Amino acid sequence: MKQSKRILSCAVITALLLGITACEQETDPDSGSSVFVPATAATTPATTVDPDENAATDMEIKDLDTSLYTPDGNAGTVQYLGYYDIHSDQKGTEQCLIFESEQYGGKIEFSTCPSGDGYVERLSTLIAADESPDIVVQDVCRFPGTVSRNMFEPLDDYIDIYSPLWEDMSEVIESFAYKGKHYKVPHRITTSFALNYSKKTIEENNLPDPYELYMNGEWTWDAWRSMMQQFCDRDEGNMGFFATDTILTALISTTGVALVDAQPDGTIVCNISDPNVTRAMSFYETLCRDGVMNGKELSDWVSPQLFATNCDKLLFLGMEPEWTYTAATQEIQNKTGVENDVFDTVSDFAFVPFPRDVEADKYYQAYDVFGFAIPKGAKNIKGAVDMMNCFRVYEIDAQVAAQVREDHVNPATIYYTEGKYAGSRRWQIKWGEQEYDLWQEMRDGSKFEFLTEDGFGFNQTFWDNFGTVLNAVAFDGESWTQRSTEIAPLIEANLDEYRS
Repeated sequence: MKQSKRILSCAVITALLLGITACEQETDPDSGSSVFVPATAATTPATTVDPDENAATDMEIKDLDTSLYTPDGNAGTVQYLGYYDIHSDQKGTEQCLIFESEQYGGKIEFSTCPSGDGYVERLSTLIAADESPDIVVQDVCRFPGTVSRNMFEPLDDYIDIYSPLWEDMSEVIESFAYKGKHYKVPHRITTSFALNYSKKTIEENNLPDPYELYMNGEWTWDAWRSMMQQFCDRDEGNMGFFATDTILTALISTTGVALVDAQPDGTIVCNISDPNVTRAMSFYETLCRDGVMNGKELSDWVSPQLFATNCDKLLFLGMEPEWTYTAATQEIQNKTGVENDVFDTVSDFAFVPFPRDVEADKYYQAYDVFGFAIPKGAKNIKGAVDMMNCFRVYEIDAQVAAQVREDHVNPATIYYTEGKYAGSRRWQIKWGEQEYDLWQEMRDGSKFEFLTEDGFGFNQTFWDNFGTVLNAVAFDGESWTQRSTEIAPLIEANLDEYRS
């Protein structure tokens, strides 16, 4: 096995099938700008349009198995810096409640900051002022970008990645090692970009079911292209697929090659001229010539919410599937005021992985991880490690995993206990069993060979070099071969700053 982000042996599969994904944040870019998101698609927490709907509820806290990790109940206050509050994150709330219970004795104090490069800048300022937070989400711990700047504590003295609690993630964690140390210790595999669609739109246009094509092993580049051609032929206003520079990396990843491959020993390889990358982008150029691509007709960037109200015209949205499925459903079912909520209804939205490249030796998919890092100068490292262990225990507890699935496909009724909606029912998404089980399958290392795009592991300026070329092809119909050849020397020069 190549020592790279092509990882996930069968030893990891159990961990992939357990737990739920905590959402991150993606910022709607300014007009004409690319979306830079370290480590694939960052997503916005599934909050509602009415802030009061984040009031307290009667939701019960799950009990965690303590056989692999027994907390001492003295985690104390942990200062968390992030661009969203994990307390209000639909998929992180329970872990926070458990950490803040008597079992762990923790308290999370949240300080907000920008996402992307602004996150790095804010953290750097706090470290320099000896005001470091205790914990941050792994987005800011970029491999190899920020880990080379001495911004984080190595975690080898605090977490044994080969212990029973962490061993199923050890191969993943090792892939993010930097010169023999581990600074990023992910506790969860998450999905990256997928193709999101409306089942109603598929049915109304008499198109093949993408899910059935996938299950039958027929979901390929050509099948995808044919479906979009059929859809766009029905109406000149129809669009087959929306993509930005970051989303196009998911198509490239299906070839088994990433634009940038960074190794734990410091080796960094740029694959911008690799024949497989060129082949993927040449295929994309044919989609542009077919007239099936979105040319910013809806917006420079299409959010799940915008997709939800335009899915009759846009067949596929490339975006992280858990966030898109939840946010698109919420846009339709969870309007302002609980009296307008739609309960206990599975939406028409669905998703499939990016189609298989028939010329690749395996079914490759881009993937992501979720976890935390501890900045240099953290005052409560012990509490931060307790919090990391809490999230990991939640992830691998089999009883919790079974209940989490039930919470998704058959959620129990929850009522507000405070605020103006006290006594009213809180809206919750009701997942379709097909969508939930496919979401878990898309995190399964026995189904896919996973790849990480290390081009996201630097900064906005670095990614802009790639983004300029990718967007030129995506939106302006320019030649990938010509533009990538022009930019390759600049990218190589930028990478030389990080090569050891």
